[in-house]
Amino acid sequence: MENISLIIASVVSVVGTIVGIYLKNKLDYNKKNSIENSTVSGVNIYKALEYLQCETGAARAYVFEFHNGEHFFSGRGQQKFSCTYEHVKAGVSAEATFSQGHRISNFNKYIRSLVEHGKYVSRNVEKIDDEAFKSLLISKGVVALYNVPIKTLNNKIIGILGVEYTSPVEEFDFGGRHKDIDRFMRVQARTISGYLI
Repeated sequence: MENISLIIASVVSVVGTIVGIYLKNKLDYNKKNSIENSTVSGVNIYKALEYLQCETGAARAYVFEFHNGEHFFSGRGQQKFSCTYEHVKAGVSAEATFSQGHRISNFNKYIRSLVEHGKYVSRNVEKIDDEAFKSLLISKGVVALYNVPIKTLNNKIIGILGVEYTSPVEEFDFGGRHKDIDRFMRVQARTISGYLI
């Protein structure tokens, strides 16, 4: 009986060791693969933004992603959004590093309008009634912008795709290359969404 217990303990020990090694290798592979996948996705997003910037003639094309921030003393989480990808035209300042951790509560009118209407468009930022949002745009030299939400396949909004102009815009016609501008922007947002998730 004692020998059987010893044999069972040895088998369990060997099997446990083999399973542990397998799981460690699998986790290491997934970690490495995750970084590689993230890098490839990032390259694709930058290519998509470069295409969008060229097609629209905008000064900047960018992606903002929604995320959780710190917590208030009440325990409620701070909902935030940050610029995670940006492509700029030559001679235009990159603003992504200055567009991090914006609290959604500070830009309620802008976010609510974007969600309710499925876009946020302004040909003259001086006329925007959300003072915090207007101030942010003016500080970046923005004169006009066109934003659409980035959604998952189940319609959950995870970010914002946008283009900004640093000179006046009469109409958003994107040089006449795209007849349905709303549809063009939504297609671009859907494409980028596939790389974000």
